[in-house]
Amino acid sequence: MNADAATVSNDVMAGILMTMNIAIFAPVFLLVIWKLRKKCKLLPALAGALTFVNAALILESIPKLFLFSGTNPVSVFILGHPFVFALTGALLAGIFEECGRYVTFRYVLANHSAKETAVTCGIGHGGIECIIVAGVAMVSNLAYAFLINDGQIAAIMQTLPAEDAATLQTVVDTLTTADFMMFAWGIWERTFALILHISLSVLVFAAVKMKSRFHLLFPIAILLHTLMDIPAGLYQAGVLPLIPTELIIATFSVGCAVFAYKIYPRLDETS
Repeated sequence: MNADAATVSNDVMAGILMTMNIAIFAPVFLLVIWKLRKKCKLLPALAGALTFVNAALILESIPKLFLFSGTNPVSVFILGHPFVFALTGALLAGIFEECGRYVTFRYVLANHSAKETAVTCGIGHGGIECIIVAGVAMVSNLAYAFLINDGQIAAIMQTLPAEDAATLQTVVDTLTTADFMMFAWGIWERTFALILHISLSVLVFAAVKMKSRFHLLFPIAILLHTLMDIPAGLYQAGVLPLIPTELIIATFSVGCAVFAYKIYPRLDETS
């Protein structure tokens, strides 16, 4: 699409603003409500947020540089096979994030044995992911949308190297052909991702604090996290359509939440 003629519709602008505000403020609101109801400490939320940053954004990115670069035989094979691509990405997320969660409960929050710690940490972990993945992305999209509608984007693209200009053109094409529902599905996905993170925090907390009885919950958490991320990887690879992907994610997250809900009352024995 020609960048000079491209515009972002009012519906899309509304979708960006809605997603940005929900992604940034909903996790904070949830944490405040949980804090007021349970009178719990907020340190586990901070620990959960730092766990995501360290495990998912920093440590997990190291093997990804090799596995998804497309510059070596292994990465070429992975990128050329959608199911391998989806499984590899999902497995990395499951291993790094759940191991990070385990270390956090085992060492950083070693003196926090109240069961509310599990949920608080999960809110911090999933909340910061929501803010970074959806909220910050929407801030960027909003800035691009204003530039597009002001007619400035074409001039900016002319100053960029060809590769960067092509990347920016992809952003322009996405924003000018999107609809409101694309952003509604984004909120749907982040909601169930947050539910999953809270559920997995309960499972890993149980594995750490009651390891003699629930030690298998740690590898189960890795497996569940991996299975949850596979549909998203298949969607990214163009194998699964959007709506089936989101419905699978929602169903899986609810199942994990039910499982964690049954475990949660038994965590009283750790306090």
